[in-house]
Formats: sequence, structure tokens, C-alpha cells
Amino acid sequence: MLRSKLLLALGSASLVASLLACGDDAGTGGSGGTGGAGGGGDGAQPPPRPTGASPGDGGGKIFGTTKLYVGTKTRQGAESPDAWKSFGYNLDGQVTSDDFANHCTPAGQGIPTNVFPDGDDGIDNSFGRTLIPIIKLVSMGTDLESQINEAITSGSFNVMVNMRNLGDGANYDPIDAILLAGKEGNGNTWKAVPEFLDDPTDPDTSKVKFAESYLTDNTWVSGNKGTVDLTLAIAGFELSLQIRSAFITMKLDGAHGSATEGIIAGVLDTEALVGQIEELAGTLSPEFCNGGPTVESILNQIRQASDIMSDGSQQAGTPCTGISIGLGFDATVVTVDGVGAPAEPQPDPCDGGAGPGN
Repeated sequence: MLRSKLLLALGSASLVASLLACGDDAGTGGSGGTGGAGGGGDGAQPPPRPTGASPGDGGGKIFGTTKLYVGTKTRQGAESPDAWKSFGYNLDGQVTSDDFANHCTPAGQGIPTNVFPDGDDGIDNSFGRTLIPIIKLVSMGTDLESQINEAITSGSFNVMVNMRNLGDGANYDPIDAILLAGKEGNGNTWKAVPEFLDDPTDPDTSKVKFAESYLTDNTWVSGNKGTVDLTLAIAGFELSLQIRSAFITMKLDGAHGSATEGIIAGVLDTEALVGQIEELAGTLSPEFCNGGPTVESILNQIRQASDIMSDGSQQAGTPCTGISIGLGFDATVVTVDGVGAPAEPQPDPCDGGAGPGN
């Protein structure tokens, strides 16, 4: 049971971190395309910037998630072992089915056929392909997706994009946007999480900015691939994660009142994730504070999910250092009413403190 709890915590922590970690670097999204097995090709990519579009010219709107898809179900709600294949983007430029010659070497003695085959149109999502089934198995049939979405419906957590100058048009370049985390939700009204703000009293000062995001035929794209360091309070533990080569996209309706077809895609640095989970183990049981066979087995399963380099590239013959992740979401227009209470500091269970359970 302890092992099950640890693996379930792994899934939740990775999910939330991925949702909150995107920012702008240099570069632009590419156009879609296809390639052969193991060969090059753009594959699934965010749509390119609109040609000749003007900057955002409106009063803006905030979109908050209403539902998340982790890869166990299709967007229509049907359970499927292949649901993960439609969530994400082709991050490494390879469209791969059964030829892994251009790929990095699996970590932790992982098996190439278990981690490298892509989803639809080259989508990279080893988190959905490899880790989610393990989490689901050891959680004894728990509906992971429903459990995660309960955080939204109960008002305890949300992910929000504030498109601050979005107007009524279908094409804008750029749009000034920021990312917010929500708490203390009441219907479609939320408080901003202060830990994600430059000024913890001002919800308009997010640490994660999308200054070069754009809207093309009503599809919003966060802009250029980015990297952001974050510290999250997960299961009573502060979890710091770094998401690299990340995109967020969503399809707005014509009235800009809701969004569907949302995608969050990026790369988790494997050893950073391993280190965080190793520390998290002690919050579940003090007996895990010094590691041991159970913890090492779990950490090696994480390493075996590595399918990419941590910068989102592929380097043949080099050990893989990253785990690709792809998630889906729907969203609606929400209101942010001030800032919520800061998270309570948590004791270190491996330093004489008491963990949240064992």
C-alpha cells in the first residue's frame, strides 16, 4: 500500500507541475507535418503564427481549466489504453514507430519498445504511455482522471491563463498573457495562488509570462518553447520541478467564452524528478527517509520512462535524460478575485517531523 501511495503521489506531482510550467524563449512554433518510422518530420506541432496579424486589442479574458485529461481516457470520456497518443506534441522532431536508431539510449536498463514509440503524428508522451499505466495498476483501479479533476470541481486547484489584451478577433500576434494558479474557488471565481506571483498581493504579476503568445484562427499558442522553475505544494510537500521545451495551446470558441482541444506538452528532467520523488518518499512513511529497495525500485521505474533528452532533442547513443509529457484540458472564462492565503509550511518528516500519513 505504501508503494501504491508513493506512485500515486508521483503521478499527481508530475501532472500539476507540468500544467504550471511554461514560458517563452526564442523561436516560433512550426507547422504540422509527418515523417517515416524513426525518421525526421515536423509531426504534431502547434499552428504557426498568423501572417500580418495585429497585436491584441481588447480588454482581455482569463481562461481556467474545467477538465484535465491525463491519458487514461479519450476526450469523449472512453477508457482506452491508447488515449495518451492524442495528448502532446512532437517535441523531438522524430516520428517514430519501430526504428529507434536516432534515439537516445534508455535509462535504467529500460526497454526501447516500452518507451520510444510515439503517439499520433509523432506525439511524444512517455508519461502517458509508460508512467500512467503503472500508477493506475498500483492504485488498484482508481479513476485517476476523476480524482485529479476533483481538485478543480471542489475549488482547491486550477490553472488559469490570463490573456490580458485578447479582443474579439480570431488572429492576434502577439497577445500579452500570463499563467496563474487558482485556489479557494467558488464556481468560476478563484483566488490566485500567491507563490506564483512576483508580488504575492497582486494577481497581475505572474512569474510565468507569455509575452510572445499568439492567436491563430482562434487557437491560442503560448508562444515559444520555454523553461520555468517552480515550487509546488503537493501532498503536504514542497516539490520543485523544471519543465523544458514546453507548449500550451487551446482552441477558443468564436465568442471567446470557452476553450477545448487544450494541450500541455513538455519534458521533465529525469534526475530532477527522481530526486524530488526520493525526498517525497519520507512524507509518506519515515521508513523511506533513507531509501531502501522499495524506493530504489520506484525510482528506477521513473528512469526507465526516459525517452528524450532533457532539452527536448534526441542524441543517438547518449543516455536519455528526460521524460516527455502530454496532457489535455478544457477551459472556460473565469474571474480572479484577489489572492488566496499562502501555503502553510510543512515539517520535514525525515528531520523529526511527522509526515501526512504512512
